[in-house]
Amino acid sequence: MKGFLLALALLSTPALAYNEAVHAMITGRAIRDETVLQPPSQADLDAFRVLFWQRAIEHAAFAHRYPDVESFTAWEFKQFLMLDPAARVHGFDRTPDDAVPMPRGKLLQVASRWPDDDERNRHRYLRDPRTHEVVKAADGTPMPYDPATLDFGSLTGTSSQGHAHYALVDGPLSDDSDVLKKEPWRFAVPPTAHAYGVEFVQIYSDLAGLAAQSGLPSARWLQATFAGAAFHHLEDMCNQIHTVQVGIYDFFRDAFVQSKLRDLRTLGGLLGRRHSLEEIGIRLISNHHLLSEDYFAKHLAEVHLEEADQPDPEIANAPDLARAIIERSSREAPEIYRLTYRFSAKTLHDGVSGHEYDGANGDDPDAYVAHTEEARQAIQQFDIIELRGVRRAVTAVRTWEQRFPGAPQDPVPQLLAYHEAAAKRRASYVPAGPKNFGVAWGYPTAAAALVAALGVAVVALVRRRQARMSPESSA
Repeated sequence: MKGFLLALALLSTPALAYNEAVHAMITGRAIRDETVLQPPSQADLDAFRVLFWQRAIEHAAFAHRYPDVESFTAWEFKQFLMLDPAARVHGFDRTPDDAVPMPRGKLLQVASRWPDDDERNRHRYLRDPRTHEVVKAADGTPMPYDPATLDFGSLTGTSSQGHAHYALVDGPLSDDSDVLKKEPWRFAVPPTAHAYGVEFVQIYSDLAGLAAQSGLPSARWLQATFAGAAFHHLEDMCNQIHTVQVGIYDFFRDAFVQSKLRDLRTLGGLLGRRHSLEEIGIRLISNHHLLSEDYFAKHLAEVHLEEADQPDPEIANAPDLARAIIERSSREAPEIYRLTYRFSAKTLHDGVSGHEYDGANGDDPDAYVAHTEEARQAIQQFDIIELRGVRRAVTAVRTWEQRFPGAPQDPVPQLLAYHEAAAKRRASYVPAGPKNFGVAWGYPTAAAALVAALGVAVVALVRRRQARMSPESSA
């Protein structure tokens, strides 16, 4: 049971909460500003990094890691901020997007896409500090910079950014299946799992504040770049399914039944490939995670978006924007999954021989929606909850903008503590290794025993009939 739930926690589903176009739409509805901003030169980016170093060097642990500014290159800057140092990241590296001036409102829109577009949160490998080559684990596979990132996805690919784009409720969390049934927002495997969406909102807010005070020619451009990144993570939290790790117990229930039926049909793998409970469960979640996002994005124009422009007072008045969003979104996330399960086509409910949905490979979400009255009603309810999330996101972005720069905060102590904890987790990291999913001999053994028992019963029946028909018995 726990093995299955752990596998679900490590499912390889994309972590793109809202797709990039929806991020831009939300930000655009929240803020309209035609002030033209000047992009940064390489000299500006270098000066901003030096400014961060000059403030951080006051901390002894930081000074020990980066004793002079030459040791704190753009590579180290990105790695210190929990990003992939090998990625070309907006605000840290020159990119083609920094070629021409841009209205602030437009810049905020595209900047709210960039954390997905430039893949800054993916591929969190441990790298050699001198050569920047990926360090290998004992089995020859890449060593994660922080093994805890694997609690929300794989080490590479789209799901490797899950740790940064999810956000869970404050503890206590539990890996008890009863919690998954009754309070799925408190379920996590392991119970110590931690997603960093909240931290990234604060980090980018701090960087935006530093940029605003920098006096650089491109100060306002850099401030908007980091503000847009903060918006991205706030908006991710408003897509409800990114505030729960698994979602609903139904996935386990159906995966369990389907895996056992498959074992019966194949005699435990003798007559065909087995499909593990974990494998089926991951497909069921992935199908419905992706379908929910793609369907909402495709039909966004049909939703009454003007409602999203109405302030959400629960968010606008919340002292802590991120935590207020998570508390509300996480309670709605299970219902998003349940409704998607109700309106999805039956082929997506079959984790063995059904369709494996992936919009990135050209799947049209409309082709995988059931055409029933139950499905139509589920979609109506689904749209209501999704629109609630968009309204929440628009309010959150506007509220962030109104409060900026807010009380100054120093992100360095928390980041230093994070890197120390990541190093300790690496010290005890054991690669999972390939799974040995062979024949379940209990099934063919049971089948053979059943056949043998039937054979014995048939022989005994024949003998009794022969005995009744013999001359001796007639006499």
